[in-house]
Amino acid sequence: MTLETDVGRLARTRPFDLLPRDAVQLVAFASEKRKLAANDPLFEEGDRADCGYFVLSGAIELSARGRAGDRKRLAREGALIGENAMLAEVARPCAARASEPAIVMKIPRTVFHRVLEAFPNDAARLKEALGARTLEMTERLEDLRKRSLEPVG
Repeated sequence: MTLETDVGRLARTRPFDLLPRDAVQLVAFASEKRKLAANDPLFEEGDRADCGYFVLSGAIELSARGRAGDRKRLAREGALIGENAMLAEVARPCAARASEPAIVMKIPRTVFHRVLEAFPNDAARLKEALGARTLEMTERLEDLRKRSLEPVG
């Protein structure tokens, strides 16, 4: 894959779709690719997160333990794993392991922050979009909470 191919794929993925192509090119250029064999771990649940991963090929299985049992899902080509880790220090909410041979692009938080500093107007637009998404998610969670408290007929 070429840098231009990687840039095109990143540019179609949130939050990179809110940035100009020059900014996405900087992200792609400054990031590193990592090849994984089937069953190779990417990270473990609870690990400190300092980067996001963009799946260039293959599939990554995400698994989390919870009160309702284990949950699993696949992140396939074109998926961004760990968007929040590119913005702030967080703990990984799940484990990630290659379910088949895969290539991921590691996008360090420091790189993402430097790019946002270089494009302040676009960073402000990204901040607004993230705020709107957070508000929408909070409203949906509140609706779920209210419904769970409603008396049964």
